[in-house]
Amino acid sequence: MFFTINYSFFTFSSSLLFFHYYFFIDFVVKKVFSHAIVKNLSILVSGTVIAQLIVIGFQLVLRRLYSPEEFGAFAVYMSLLGIVATLSSWRYEQAILLPKDEKKAGAVFLLSVFLMLLSFLVITLLIVLFHKPIAGFIQLNEAYSWWLWLLPLSILFFGLTQALNYLLIRHKMFAFSARNKVWRRLTEGAGQSLLGGLGNTVGLVIGDLMGQLLIALRTWYKLPRFKNQWEGFKPLKEVAIQYRDFPLKNGIPSVLNALSLMLPVIIINRKFTPEETGYFDLARMVLIIPLSLVTASLSQVLLQRFTEKRNANRSMQKEAVGTLLSLLLIGVLFGLVIHFFGADLFHFVFGDTWRVSGQFASILVWAFALKFVVSPFNILFTVFEKIGWLSLWQVFYFILILCLAWLPFKSTEAFLMFYLWIELISYLVVALMDGAVLRSYEKIIAANSQI
Repeated sequence: MFFTINYSFFTFSSSLLFFHYYFFIDFVVKKVFSHAIVKNLSILVSGTVIAQLIVIGFQLVLRRLYSPEEFGAFAVYMSLLGIVATLSSWRYEQAILLPKDEKKAGAVFLLSVFLMLLSFLVITLLIVLFHKPIAGFIQLNEAYSWWLWLLPLSILFFGLTQALNYLLIRHKMFAFSARNKVWRRLTEGAGQSLLGGLGNTVGLVIGDLMGQLLIALRTWYKLPRFKNQWEGFKPLKEVAIQYRDFPLKNGIPSVLNALSLMLPVIIINRKFTPEETGYFDLARMVLIIPLSLVTASLSQVLLQRFTEKRNANRSMQKEAVGTLLSLLLIGVLFGLVIHFFGADLFHFVFGDTWRVSGQFASILVWAFALKFVVSPFNILFTVFEKIGWLSLWQVFYFILILCLAWLPFKSTEAFLMFYLWIELISYLVVALMDGAVLRSYEKIIAANSQI
């Protein structure tokens, strides 16, 4: 107990040091880098780096406070959250960046919030009526099934923070967005550690709620102009019609994509054991670190940057190729390290209990490395309003993932190998589609320049 308390204090103190160090990074980046995409990305990534270091620091404690079974139940809960939250605002939050008019952008945001509240009521009603069948379907142990009562609140907070973050990116408030990530992870990790030390198994869920709520409040306070922007439902109806492609063409496929990402956790929980679900959860969490550090922030910056270039009819090929090569180098290096030393690294960092997670990670690492390289460029479908293309790929991806639910597997390792090949094939296909979209635009730019 003494070791755990001191270890928690050390981790929390280190996180605070990382948090203060972020402001130094932010200052240096602003002074040294002048290129817009590099500067904005550096600000976002610096905050994400600190946030992920905090996550890793707290995980060293949390993996000793909670059992693999408890983390397995939490992984199932978060997977269900990820699936349902995808449609809570009908994907309208993605359109916040697009309007040139500020009032129209505000109307899109308010439309998103209205739909989130409506979704909150519907999901609450479904939980009241079908609590036991839902828990049984996802094989959530009876000791954890009551967590589902917190699900509507988690979905509401998640959707709200996503929409608010798009507002921050629209107004190029990259530094504030980066600091939000730090505050969220500090609050989340501190809450989970405190409740875990007290023996409260729901601490993992409560900590996540605390982190989401904090950054929602911080962002709302930072953007006071949207508090007084209500002008009735007419502007909301207008933007709902104007950007109807987002729910119509991207809504259901986005749910399918979320299912594709989250279903493996639920399938493992159904086919094998909660402990193996917990091992898979840690392996996936570590492998997703590069995606969290770079890809999410890079996608936001590229979306804003490429949208500007498209509106100005300027080429984006040079930036796209340079970004691709950089991501490819990082992805290969990360893949080699985890492939050869994964089991030993997990044993050293998280303890012998989690060595199995390292073995899982060494199998899956190349799928996550490919995602790391390709995922940022999927915003091209939004920039060029070719959401239908991405929707077709998401349906294709979901069908392949769904095969995992029906095929028999003798071991978790066999399941993971099949999952690996599905991921590799799917992301190679979408990479070719990204390239086709960009080449088509560059041909138009080249043709216009010769006129």
